[in-house]
Amino acid sequence: KTCLSALSLPSASSSMLQSIGSILPYSPTNPLISSTDDWGNASAVLLCATIAQVLGKSTSIGRLLGPPVTAMALTFGLATIGIMPPGGSAGASALQGLTLNLATPLLLLGADIKSARKSCGPLLVSFILASVATVLASTVALSVGPTQSLLANALGNDGLKVAAALMAKNIGGGINYFAVAAALGMDANAIAAGICVDNVFALIYFPASSALGSGLPDVDDNIACNEKGVEAERGDNVAMQSPAGITVERVSMLLSLSTLAAWMGRLIGGKSNALPVSTLLTVLGTTLVPARWIEPLRPAGEILGTALLYIFFATAGAGGLSIADSVKAAFVPIGCFLTILYGVHGSILAAVRRLVLWNRRRSSKGGNEDGDEGIVARQRLLVASSAAIGGPATAAALAKANGWSSLVTPSLLVGNLGYAVATFAAIAFYRLMLG
Repeated sequence: KTCLSALSLPSASSSMLQSIGSILPYSPTNPLISSTDDWGNASAVLLCATIAQVLGKSTSIGRLLGPPVTAMALTFGLATIGIMPPGGSAGASALQGLTLNLATPLLLLGADIKSARKSCGPLLVSFILASVATVLASTVALSVGPTQSLLANALGNDGLKVAAALMAKNIGGGINYFAVAAALGMDANAIAAGICVDNVFALIYFPASSALGSGLPDVDDNIACNEKGVEAERGDNVAMQSPAGITVERVSMLLSLSTLAAWMGRLIGGKSNALPVSTLLTVLGTTLVPARWIEPLRPAGEILGTALLYIFFATAGAGGLSIADSVKAAFVPIGCFLTILYGVHGSILAAVRRLVLWNRRRSSKGGNEDGDEGIVARQRLLVASSAAIGGPATAAALAKANGWSSLVTPSLLVGNLGYAVATFAAIAFYRLMLG
């Protein structure tokens, strides 16, 4: 879940920017692609998303980061050295909004939601646990140590607002961050500071999550075995099925359905609740409509949704590290807040896992320790944490990258719950911390 605004950061003198400008013909203060060049920015983002898919599979660093985070890192680098404009652009922002609103319906249309019901229950509890961990971690970050005073010194009254908005983002997503910012009347510089620093920390969090999950099997071996058995009987795999499953008519139908879902979501839920409503409508549609109508659309839906997912991550890194004076002044305080937030969030999940497993072993007196660990299985906790910190698209990417097929669709479903509740939870959190 990361999201950059189209705000243009004010220029700031910086030795880093001057050194870049002395080496390259372009710099963050004079980028090759201007912030008003919508097609240029869109082309750069799409190119990074495409290259990331190759690097993410063919290089050791790319495999560590994963294709989505590789896409984010590429645009991050281009914006930092002055190829793309720092602070984002209207073109990249528009592309981000488009991919954010279409990727989730497309991925849901490409998934077997009926089969996901079995796995969604435990993951839902795991996600609630991860969200509560974020709230507790935010409370600790502001209550222990000098973090709150540092934020106040750097951002004034906006310090606490930034913390609340970041809490919302780390339960829901970027849309919640900006919704809280608008509701609390945050200054534009404070908004830019929070989202830029959060994107830097995302480049640390996502690879760490991927590394922690590397090598772990799917949580539902029976489902995985059954799916492999069916594929073996058909003599196909997903990659082989895709060409036969993609036609112009099916792609057109998927684009029509996903845009219809996005429009209905905005119409019913408004801007802040558009994505949860469109997700709900898509889930209801794929659940109630006869399977014979949905089944032919799934291969194309998964491929289109995954492609948009990579583009979304590429737009998330497009702000770079060219930070204005006000942003740099807040980098350390916001960094301290996020360090404590991520650290306490992970510690709570790890502690709950240990406690639950210890109590289970104690109750069963050593029973079967090789079975499904339920809501505290590392796979579920990692996906749930990723759904809270990064959003449903990030969680789905993590599940797909690690081969946890039984968690892909549930991760999208539970992740979108964060969009529905994060804004209200963050505003309530702000009021309580304000005293």
